[in-house]
Parts: sequence; C-alpha cells; structure tokens
Amino acid sequence: MNVFDPTAPVAPTTLHVCTVPGLPASMRIVTTPTSTLAIGAAPWRHARRLAALPAFSGACLYILTGTEARIGKTTGLAARLRDHRRAMPMSRIDQVFVIASSGFGSDTITALEAILTQAARKAGVMPVVGAPLRVPPLDPARDRHLLHWLGEMPPLLLGAGCTLFDADFASAAERMADAATPPEERPATIGSGAIRQGWDESFPNDLLRSPATAHFVLERGGLRAQASVSGPWTVLRAGSLLTGSTETSDQIGVSRKRARLRERGLLEPAGSFQRLTRDIAVPSLTNGARLASGTNAPSTVWRAL
Repeated sequence: MNVFDPTAPVAPTTLHVCTVPGLPASMRIVTTPTSTLAIGAAPWRHARRLAALPAFSGACLYILTGTEARIGKTTGLAARLRDHRRAMPMSRIDQVFVIASSGFGSDTITALEAILTQAARKAGVMPVVGAPLRVPPLDPARDRHLLHWLGEMPPLLLGAGCTLFDADFASAAERMADAATPPEERPATIGSGAIRQGWDESFPNDLLRSPATAHFVLERGGLRAQASVSGPWTVLRAGSLLTGSTETSDQIGVSRKRARLRERGLLEPAGSFQRLTRDIAVPSLTNGARLASGTNAPSTVWRAL
C-alpha cells in the first residue's frame, strides 16, 4: 500500500505561509486550518532560529537538503542540529525543513521517518543519505492519525518549498527558476567562454582585484576550493584543496587534466588531498567543480562569498 503519494490528487487546501516577526523573511512556517501539522523552512544558516520556535520543541521530523538529502527524527531538534553542525551528515546542507504536530509521539515519528525516507528515494530528486529503514506495517484503524497526516503533508511540503518527494514538480520548479534568471546571471553561463578547454595560466592582471569580480567557495567531503569569476573568466584559485583521487569520476578528461597539472607542478600532494599551487583559468564553474571534486558535480555546488 502506497501510504504517501505526493502526486495523488488532493482536495482544495488553504495554506497559511507565515514569516516570524523579528526573524529573517527566508524563514517561514506553513500551516492549514484543517490540520495540526506545522512545517517550518529555513536556510541552514538560520537553522538554530527555526529550532528555537515553540512549534518545533517536541517530537518532530526534519529534512536536510543540499546536493543530497537526509531525513531524520528527534525529540530535541536544537540539540540534533548542533550535532549535525559538528559532524556534517552530508557534503553540503542548504535548507532545513521541520515537520511537527502536537499529536506526534516517538512511535509516530519513527514510522514517518521510514516512510518519508522510502518515498524520497523512490522519487529520485536527489540522493538520500542514511541507512535504509524498514517501513512498519500500518493498520487503517490503529494508525488512522498517522495516515491522515501523511495525506495532509504533500501540499504543506510544497508550500514550504520542499520538492524532495515529487520529481515532476522539482523539475518544473528548476525550469521556472532558470527561466526567471537573466541569462548573464545563470551559474551555467557565468564565467564561460574565455577558456574553451583545458586551462590557462594567463588571464587579465586586474581580474582578481576588480570589485566586479564574484568569488565562490566549494566545500564538500573535506575539500575546499575557491574560484573567482568575472565576465567570461573563471579562475580556480591557488591553495584550493582538490580531492586526492578521481577514481569515482566517469569523466576521463578530469583525470587527464589533473595528470597534466601534476606534470607542470601545478598540483602537489597535501595529505589526502592535492593542492593547486597557482591560479589557473578554467572553462567554467562547472568545469572547476568537476576538477576539484573528481566527480560530475554541477556548478550549483559553489557557494557565493
């Protein structure tokens, strides 16, 4: 029995999307008059503030999203998020969503964690980290409240901006965001064109000092790379730490480029990583991300400084 289907038709629902006085507008709480559910959403940098709200002080579920996703349960959200800040459970966290209800208990959130984790993996919007969880058998009479909450969640989650469970909606949302972004501001086109392939040690002298230059950082799995972008130029900065191996990459070109960089003395060992010894111009942020991570990482893994 599919007890959680975000793509199923739903009855008309009135959603209340509220900001919290005194807190950033990027934090919001989504509710509906017909449900005890409350869903909070915030950028990861504001997760502490979200966890401090009374609505999320008891048993709840949380969803972390970035290039991957993680779904968890807790009866102490503030402490759990502190633990995740100390030991990141995934390579990058951009957003946190919290699902709570005054009717939640420990058994409820345990079952919901397994059900939502399974649903997220099935949707395939992004990889879901964590061990597979066994979905418990549900009885329509005994578990009527849990089943009711599962039926209420999809529009609330979408209202909060969580598209993890609906691949079609997630793809449409990405297309809409891309269409609304001026071409010169899209990550895929920023910093593209000056270098067609490979790399170049020569680029405009004042590029790195110009106030018009944008600066980015990529941090995942211990690596830390920096890039600067101006017009058609993308420069991967000296001192960037790259992964030590490209064995996980299916791009042969990445391995070959790294080998040539080592031959030229532009990459040197740095513990389990490799350090770039001087600034080099590369074709794009996407190319720089793949060179740094040894994977098919997209340009969206870069964070603007």
